Amino acid sequence: MKAVRSEKGYALLMVLMLVLLFTVLGMGLLAMNMNAAKQFNKKEEQVQARHQAEMGVIHYEAVLKDKIASSTSNVLTCNDVEALLGSNKKLEKGMYNVVGVEASGASCKEIEAGKTLEISIKSLGTVNVDTQKEVIAKFYANNIGGDLEQAEESTNTIQPPLEEPGSGKKVDSLSLTKHSGTEASTFSDNLTIKSVLSTGTGFETVLKAKKHLFINGIIMPGNVAGQSMNLNNHTCIGVGGNFTALTQIDWGGQSSIELLVRKDAYLPSDIINWKDDKTKVFVFGNLYLPQNYKYITHNKKVAEKSDVHIYIGGKVYQENNLKKYTEIVNPFHSLKTTQMRQAYSLSCTIPEMLEENGDIPNWMLQDNIDISYQ
Repeated sequence: MKAVRSEKGYALLMVLMLVLLFTVLGMGLLAMNMNAAKQFNKKEEQVQARHQAEMGVIHYEAVLKDKIASSTSNVLTCNDVEALLGSNKKLEKGMYNVVGVEASGASCKEIEAGKTLEISIKSLGTVNVDTQKEVIAKFYANNIGGDLEQAEESTNTIQPPLEEPGSGKKVDSLSLTKHSGTEASTFSDNLTIKSVLSTGTGFETVLKAKKHLFINGIIMPGNVAGQSMNLNNHTCIGVGGNFTALTQIDWGGQSSIELLVRKDAYLPSDIINWKDDKTKVFVFGNLYLPQNYKYITHNKKVAEKSDVHIYIGGKVYQENNLKKYTEIVNPFHSLKTTQMRQAYSLSCTIPEMLEENGDIPNWMLQDNIDISYQ
């Protein structure tokens, strides 16, 4: 029997196979392009949803600012803030709605009665049922007290606390221990120390100065190094007004050294013995720094930002070559909710001092807003 050697029809078979191959490849590329287009559209919708959520935050901030501006001579409470969201506890407009972060719909709580409010809201931006983005924002409102015009004037004037208080308690030096007692370690008026403030060893030495604390650091017997402060472990100092130390501060290189300042603070150019997060300074107002400052850790190294735990609620100003103070970028850390709560839980915690006209509320919204994207 002869073998069949005819090749007729093979060309047609090859053509059909190639057509099938290119059809499969074409469908694959088409599917990829369609999927990429869907992903692009989805991404664009997500961006739009986030923008809408951010618009909700901006809208609420504007409403909150208006409320606070109208409360400069009235008591501002959480009930007033909750009313901004209306009876249904929701602020809606366009493609966003704003509600309180709590499960109950509440948005406000007092961190310090009559002085500080924490307002937390979440804004939901919606493009369609499947595309939503959420932004959570925290605002802080402070009652700084006093007349509004005076407050605005003081805000526009840079005034480092370098003038010694004219009244109050004046001492050559002050040495405290855990056995000093409340009467010896609590001062209801301004406290001015000519030479040095020192604390002894032992657990929990507490000093409370309800108004301003001013330390000159003048060289005297017992302070030949000319220090402003020489502290030992477990010392807590609370100042209701401004704090000023003109010469070297020695934290002692021990654990649990805390300084709480409810208004402005001036720190000297020389501070030694910072120890990681064991030495903490909380400044609710502005911080003023000399032209050149150098801070040293407990192991004799120049301190970096991670070594220096200074938390600032206001702005930071530094002296320039013309002996004037100008605002600089905060070289340390911002005073946020976590640090505020730490400060309020200290054994030396103290309320902010009231000025002579401090019985008149003057509410201001802090510039720093905590934003988190969900």
